[in-house]
Amino acid sequence: MAMPDYFGRNAVAISQALSGLDEKRLEAELSEVCVGITIGPDASGYEGRALVDLLVRLLARLYPAITIRALQNTKLSEEASNLASRINPCIELSGAPTVEIVIGKTRIRRSAPQRIFAGADGWSGTISTIRSQACGDSNNPFGAGVAACLAAANLFRHIFLPEVGLNRDSKFLIPHADKISRSVNLNGDIGNMVLAGAGAIGNAAAWALARTPLNGSVVVVDHERVDLGNLQRYVLTERNDEGNQKAKFIAKKFSMGLSAKAYDRELAQFLQKQKHRVDRLLLALDSAQDRRTAQASLPCWIANAWTQPDDLGVSTHDFLGGACVYCLYLPNGTSKNEDEIITESFGVPDRLMQIRELLYKGEGAPKDLLEAIAAARDIPLDRILPFEGHQIRKLYTEGFCGGGVIPLSQAGEPTGDVHVPLAHQSALAGVLLAAAGVQNALYGPVGSFKTQYNVLKSYPNFQVMPVAKDPRGICICQDKDYREAYQKKYL
Repeated sequence: MAMPDYFGRNAVAISQALSGLDEKRLEAELSEVCVGITIGPDASGYEGRALVDLLVRLLARLYPAITIRALQNTKLSEEASNLASRINPCIELSGAPTVEIVIGKTRIRRSAPQRIFAGADGWSGTISTIRSQACGDSNNPFGAGVAACLAAANLFRHIFLPEVGLNRDSKFLIPHADKISRSVNLNGDIGNMVLAGAGAIGNAAAWALARTPLNGSVVVVDHERVDLGNLQRYVLTERNDEGNQKAKFIAKKFSMGLSAKAYDRELAQFLQKQKHRVDRLLLALDSAQDRRTAQASLPCWIANAWTQPDDLGVSTHDFLGGACVYCLYLPNGTSKNEDEIITESFGVPDRLMQIRELLYKGEGAPKDLLEAIAAARDIPLDRILPFEGHQIRKLYTEGFCGGGVIPLSQAGEPTGDVHVPLAHQSALAGVLLAAAGVQNALYGPVGSFKTQYNVLKSYPNFQVMPVAKDPRGICICQDKDYREAYQKKYL
């Protein structure tokens, strides 16, 4: 098998989407699959190239056998194959396809393998199982990004969830695009934008922003480095990017109109440095607490993206008129603290204060704590010792929720903050997040709205709905002092 060395993280993500699927079964399923990618003649333009690029970045992380052909421009297939090899050096790039994704308008024989057709036109992505889909010639990457993610989602459902069905003939329009601009091309200046989080969603948002011809600047804020487990879903990464500082790595990907800078510290430090004044803030964060902290700094405009087991989503926020980010993440009733959740998972209630202190200081797990956890949970010590010196959160998210210590079949349901998403799930959330930021910068705010989509279903389109302020009246956006502070900053 041509599995990448980070394959186990794929198993974690898929096991959270499909109950009962462990690493061995996943390998067995994938051993029977060879994915074909056919690039039509009209896919050699800007949108087609973007679609091909993101699709390969998604598929090469999971599928061990991919064969790529271009019907006209063979250089495109060579570039795509080289990219796939850099992502998974073990990948097989030959074989007879068992399922094929066709990009662009073309005529091909309607025979054996299941075909998924993908195309793009500005703000729209199209998916079909009936007919080929054209690729436009605009300079807008957002429809192409959506099409790539949904083609990957349809492929995933075809292989792992055949009973769910595929998008038979669907057009996916970026939310609000039909109301704010009649042009599919992008031009103008987005000013200053901050991307908070350079993880899976942040990677995809940066992929889209870096492909726009717009002017302006983006600051990428993240204090962590790329590790082996990240490669499963970070679309901008290749195999040799392990160990790179996330923010700096992403900032180097901007080579068109937008300039990018990296801030390799925590978001709270960045906000303090900016004196809590940010024009546009894109949240690609992991935890509810971090999102609340970001909103409490009172940026002028904010968009938020998330993934969870049942769906992915993006929300935009009007602090004064509609729901703010804080409204969406207000706790309901009494909830356990992070240290309590982790201590309970480890089975060492007498170590609560030690774990609390380690979390606060960001220090690594000592051997005596690992020995206590191993004894309490009846785990062989050699399985947990590799986490010695690593932060407690890493032991919890990767070892206990991610299958590194506790087998996936025994790990149980992860909490919302440690969900490991499918690569195309995170990528779609990131593309939609970047689109929301560009729309706001070029055309102005649309209000407080939430867009949701479940990649495990074959819904006809995105679900977009307005979001009202928390009905209890307890959110910061309903507090007189916060509202006056916001008005003083921006109005």
